Amino acid sequence: MTRARNPLSVLIALLYFLMSTPQLWAQRCGVERWSVKTGTDADAQRVDLANPKNKTIAELIALTPPHPIPAASRFSPTETTVFVVNATLTDYKLEGGSKGDSDYHLVLQDDQGNTMVAEIPSPHCVDSGSPFAAQIANARVKFDSQLTAGSSFQTADIPVQVTGVGFFDFAHGQHGAAPNVFELHPILDIVFNPQPMGGPDFSLSVPSSAIHAAQGGSTSLTIGVNSVQGPLPNVALSTSGLPTGVKSHLSPLSNGKSTLTLTVSAATPNGSFPFVITGTGGGKSHSQAASLEVTASPQPVVGQDWEYQVISVNSEQEVIDQANKLGAQNWELVSVVRVQGNAGWKAFFKRPRQNF
Repeated sequence: MTRARNPLSVLIALLYFLMSTPQLWAQRCGVERWSVKTGTDADAQRVDLANPKNKTIAELIALTPPHPIPAASRFSPTETTVFVVNATLTDYKLEGGSKGDSDYHLVLQDDQGNTMVAEIPSPHCVDSGSPFAAQIANARVKFDSQLTAGSSFQTADIPVQVTGVGFFDFAHGQHGAAPNVFELHPILDIVFNPQPMGGPDFSLSVPSSAIHAAQGGSTSLTIGVNSVQGPLPNVALSTSGLPTGVKSHLSPLSNGKSTLTLTVSAATPNGSFPFVITGTGGGKSHSQAASLEVTASPQPVVGQDWEYQVISVNSEQEVIDQANKLGAQNWELVSVVRVQGNAGWKAFFKRPRQNF
């Protein structure tokens, strides 16, 4: 005969299961230097996302840390630089529990046995206004597609290429910490089993990480594809993470540059929307994070008169410079046309006519 189970024992067993399952723990975020770790500090916009630096672990763990370490600002230039490190991922875990901050803690090691820490914050702990938000979320997804982080360290021994922002942590017995407690925090990208170094390589650059557009309007920016090593490969650009109602169009220009045009529907809500621009070519892939800032569409004025002007410039960079200058005077860029048989460009602007 089957004995009926005590309801209290069933409840205790259920609670134990829930408490021992990391994925079901309540989300916890960090405190110590948290604004610097997640890009909500006042210096975050100074981080040079467009020009990552290739470094070895040996070079990074030899850097001199600040004394004292600032609580809510960056130690320049190290903490305003993005570094790329090729290493072996030896161990990893989810920093959960009552004292954790929900980061993924990764231990990186080089061929000489030097180690350092790199961390991916939880996207739920990163404010949408952070210039790193989209790349952190993308890095977390890429990690989860390969490994499952739990509450205890697990062994990986997998070659990785990690891109992250330089960061000096306080020493508190971290597993795998460098002698100078230098870390990549946050990780902006991770590639598992990367191709061997060598061959052509490139980087992406955008003029601003914040792109503004009104509901029912459009905006454009120039994306640069720059050679890092060898001849510039043929790079295909794409976007991901844009909100519903926003369409993107990429038009190749010259000298490795392309124009990205974002068209925003009137139904797209106001707000800040992180997205990622990715370039793929020559067997390599690189990404840049940006944020689309959508504002309310201006109310139409009945009987509004418009005034127009056309400017001629010699390069796409001059188009951007003029658009920024005229934008301060309420001029709106309508379109850009390349002059056939000429290296120049024509840009068309309009603004509401002032009736005095």
